[in-house]
Amino acid sequence: MIRAIQKQYKFLKSNTVGIVGVSVKEGQNLPGVELAPEKIRSGGLLEVIKSLNWDYSDKGDIKTENIQIQERPSKIYKFNDFKNADVIGAVNEKLHNTTSEIAELGQFCITLGGDHGCASGSISGLKKVYKDLKVIWIDAHSDCNTPETSPSGNYHGMPVAHLFGWIPDGSVPGFDWFKSCLQKEDIVIIGLRDVDKEEKTLLAKHGIKCFSMHDVVKYGIAGVMEKTFEYFRKDGVDHPIHISYDVDGIDPTVAYGTGTKARGGLLYREAHYILREVVSTGLFVSMDVVEVNPLLDKEKEYFHGDNKLIKGTETVCLAIELCASALGDTLL
Repeated sequence: MIRAIQKQYKFLKSNTVGIVGVSVKEGQNLPGVELAPEKIRSGGLLEVIKSLNWDYSDKGDIKTENIQIQERPSKIYKFNDFKNADVIGAVNEKLHNTTSEIAELGQFCITLGGDHGCASGSISGLKKVYKDLKVIWIDAHSDCNTPETSPSGNYHGMPVAHLFGWIPDGSVPGFDWFKSCLQKEDIVIIGLRDVDKEEKTLLAKHGIKCFSMHDVVKYGIAGVMEKTFEYFRKDGVDHPIHISYDVDGIDPTVAYGTGTKARGGLLYREAHYILREVVSTGLFVSMDVVEVNPLLDKEKEYFHGDNKLIKGTETVCLAIELCASALGDTLL
């Protein structure tokens, strides 16, 4: 017997979580993020999903060794020397196709990174199905660099710019399939505190709605979420919502196992509050959980209130807990 879809997920057709892992690290410099999808699964994700009365459909992991790199067309790209472009482009194309398939089935889609460079694939795939998708981007960084502005040349600092079209379509090898798909009204960025000078200029120039950690302190996380929902409903319409959750948006005292730590981030309660408030709207359809690096992580200290189904290092456990909140887990 198929269970009724939880009432608080209005856009879904199925009581199933579609899971896809992205075991890829090429969007940045540090090894370890490619291990996160399997660590999150073995840490209890599937058991947690079942305990919350969901079914799941696990699509497995996209891995660089299983990706076929397409031969480049005979053209000159504007950014021909883009770092790891062919691999990143091929991975994101496969992810784009997978998330669109999951969304087409009306399942709640969870993408397990991998680095945040995978978000251009996950979000573009979801946007193919949910034409009016809104995105909450949780991150210490805005990921709005372009190849001209990026200090590192790493793609995990560029996916938002790519989704906006600030990196022109067809200008990066490996991404001939990609079409920019976000407008400024489609995204709110929360948790900023480590933003490059050129990114600040781009954010201001394009009028991107952002809440830095200064704003989180000023308004409180409840106020930030109220303002976010008001921004998304300016047209008076309820839109499906995707959260792209970089764990470095959370303070490193809570999420130590990540590669680009920045002091003064979201607290544990704030990190979960965001998810539970989006669930309460009934509009939640999908989430990325990215930049968990088990090789940099700490051993977890267990407390009485911790979910006994969840095990692993500190940030791996946190990632599973975030997924639980996204699927309707509550304190009461």
